[in-house]
Amino acid sequence: MKPNSNDLELIAELANAHQGSLEGAIELAEAAIEAGADAIKFQMYLADELLTPNHHRYQHFKGQAFSLEQWDMLLSKFCEKTNVYADIFGFETLDIAKKSRIAGIKIHSSDLTNIPLIEAAAKSDKKIILSVGGSTEKEIAEALALVLKHSLQRPSLFFGFQTYPTQLEDTDLAKLRDLITIYSDRADIGFMDHVAGDSDWAIKLPLVALGVGATIIEKHITLNREAKGVDYYSSVTPQDFKRLSESIDEYKSTIGTGLHSLNGSAKKYRSQVQKHWVASRPIKRGETLNSANMVMKRTPTELPSAIDFVQLDQHTAMHDISENQQILRTMVRQKVWAMIVARSASSRLPEKAFLEIAGKPTLSHLIGRVKQSKLVDQIVLCTTLEPEDRKIYDLGVKEGIMAYRGPVEDVLGRMHGAIGEENTDLVIRITGDDILIDPNYLDRAIEHHLATNAQYTDSKGLPSGTEVEVFDYELLKNIHDLAEDRSGTEYLTWYVTDNQEQIRCSSNPVKKEHCKNWRLTLDTKEDFEVIKSFLVKMDQENKLHSYRYEDIIEFFSRNPQQLEHNRQVKQRVDRSIVNTRIQWQNLVGRG
Repeated sequence: MKPNSNDLELIAELANAHQGSLEGAIELAEAAIEAGADAIKFQMYLADELLTPNHHRYQHFKGQAFSLEQWDMLLSKFCEKTNVYADIFGFETLDIAKKSRIAGIKIHSSDLTNIPLIEAAAKSDKKIILSVGGSTEKEIAEALALVLKHSLQRPSLFFGFQTYPTQLEDTDLAKLRDLITIYSDRADIGFMDHVAGDSDWAIKLPLVALGVGATIIEKHITLNREAKGVDYYSSVTPQDFKRLSESIDEYKSTIGTGLHSLNGSAKKYRSQVQKHWVASRPIKRGETLNSANMVMKRTPTELPSAIDFVQLDQHTAMHDISENQQILRTMVRQKVWAMIVARSASSRLPEKAFLEIAGKPTLSHLIGRVKQSKLVDQIVLCTTLEPEDRKIYDLGVKEGIMAYRGPVEDVLGRMHGAIGEENTDLVIRITGDDILIDPNYLDRAIEHHLATNAQYTDSKGLPSGTEVEVFDYELLKNIHDLAEDRSGTEYLTWYVTDNQEQIRCSSNPVKKEHCKNWRLTLDTKEDFEVIKSFLVKMDQENKLHSYRYEDIIEFFSRNPQQLEHNRQVKQRVDRSIVNTRIQWQNLVGRG
């Protein structure tokens, strides 16, 4: 194959333009080669490895899918004439692709988190192409790391997505530029163009992508746009494809929003094509989940993102799961750690952890609240190595919970060190100032986190001092390993909110009547007076250990004057001095 100028490879994407006709596929492939394509690409799929039977497009794909024998014939025929690539969507099509003489295997972006499939493809002798349209930086980095670990050939990353057709303003070539900047030393970068096939930009946009730095262009082709067949929206005719091939050196650059965020169309595309883990066969209660009994397929679901493989792999099913049933994190056993972060040093209220209310230190009140959770498996009190914090450690031991001492400024390093080599799925982060947390809302936050497949869940609807945060342990590990600067992780929430395009965030629903703009955290003398007034009342009513959030609402609603003590207190934090940047691309090096 003779490449175009500047080492560009121009690939003709046949997709489903053949509409299930073998003769149509042959005719289209031959027309693409005649029009100047350096390579052709087929989409190989079987309906049963792409979607669940109850998906609304299942019959559509089933009617257009070729048999394995037909694919074998097609690949054999055209591998003799040109370079051939193939999208695969499961292990059956992967198997025939591996046995053929195609040049490369392309992994669709909906399978970018399908670790078993990517790993199996990368272990073949084929070049691996990763489609990354509508994907987060983390997903791209982890998938590429896996390919680099197993493949002997230099892989490719292809950016672009199809929204029938993709609008010009959604092409976002800045993401392509970012991929080139970050990964071009380890992968070839290509552009998949999906603008309207009858637009002038159908020819111009691929040329602009070259100006950004792409070295591979993938373009849809169809024999007759007027027929308005499948995938005609972004397809050009063989005549226009030839124009593109002949004009490949006439291009200019353009920019977009960059790789860091996904626009609305990309998110919509992601939700439409995203695969999710389903049972590949019936799974019994108590059975361990792994790649042998799970497979990724498109399902009718409200979850915007797939559950990470590691969040299900080697976990125990809590009840029977039927074949093709989508697997949710609520269906498997999750290990939950609650981590209370506390230290003695405080410029506004020294020794606040040991101020007594109803005969108990404030920190003991908090520990007692967390112990009432029904879903927390391990409670850890994390403090510092400062000499004065030894008594906080001793208090944790006295309360019968795990205690740990670590770095002073690096709060996340302290939490990470406490977990060590232990296995955990979720981490509940609780500051030592929030002694009025509600065990019921704590458990609801955990349940909501799992049900929504979140990586981070807040309870911001509750008053400060009563809420908790739920983190996937993998997210904390990524922040710990990839943050440019961990010295600001006392404000760990900002590392999430400043990178929320890359992190699945959720908010625990709070009843409307519970949403109060009250300050119930402990940081000043005024705060202490507010909290003390409530706990003393609970002690008088014999509810010191059993009060619930409704009691908090009732008390302060009847005694609003108590909230006047700290109404003017403000947090003193210069947000600009905290560096929350996360270098997701370092996942490749870590892999």
